[in-house]
Amino acid sequence: MSTEKVIIIGGGVGPMAGVELHKKIIENTKTEGSDQDHFQVWHLSRSYDIPDRTEYLTGKININPAEGMARTFLLAAEMLKIEKKPAVGGVTCNTFHAPPIFDVFTDILKKNNTDIKILNMIEETGKYIREIFSGFKKIGLMSTTGTRNAGVYHALLNPLGFEIIEVDEKNQDALHDTIYNLEWGIKAVSPVSKKARIRFEQYAKELIDKGAGALILGCTEIPLALPGKYFLDIPLVDPVWVLARALIKDANEQKLRKE
Repeated sequence: MSTEKVIIIGGGVGPMAGVELHKKIIENTKTEGSDQDHFQVWHLSRSYDIPDRTEYLTGKININPAEGMARTFLLAAEMLKIEKKPAVGGVTCNTFHAPPIFDVFTDILKKNNTDIKILNMIEETGKYIREIFSGFKKIGLMSTTGTRNAGVYHALLNPLGFEIIEVDEKNQDALHDTIYNLEWGIKAVSPVSKKARIRFEQYAKELIDKGAGALILGCTEIPLALPGKYFLDIPLVDPVWVLARALIKDANEQKLRKE
């Protein structure tokens, strides 16, 4: 039997992002009931070193968040020399997976001969949608402006025959503000404020009215405002949940709970 892998969470890209991934890893792990049955999970949150992804993609700052996240994983690589175990990791931010960031991140790790296997959350979500929702034509997407402008979900799902539906352009700034607003946004306030929850329900209804058969919650914190697997009987796709299951499968498939 192969050695079980350590799971590494690249946190610090949303205050609850890494916490939610860690939580979902635990919830989706099959155990015999003891603490020791759970995976060794290293949740590294170094937010001070990882600037905002949308600000980088829109040219407001020139420091690539890839560099700070790479430093996080290089620290993990040094720790793994002591642990002497293989590892698999992922980053809990949709916008981070835009190629100008994610590709630089993985290139840095390769240049430093890092053995940690990195899963791409967007690609894993695409695999899941292709498998579960192959009969659907239209998939709704709520995301930051950075993720929207980068078109990462379009690039992945359009070739598979899916049409990505987003809120009207006139509503995107308000959606983005619902994520980032310092007084009531989902990144700033926990638990989710009533105002943020109502707004995301409105955006979800807009996408459903446009014919979306499923909704991608394309920012890590959106599931905090829209919990559960369905909204108005429409399936919700949480990329962090998808990533959690993909990490478990890669680390030790025998421990993956059935859906």
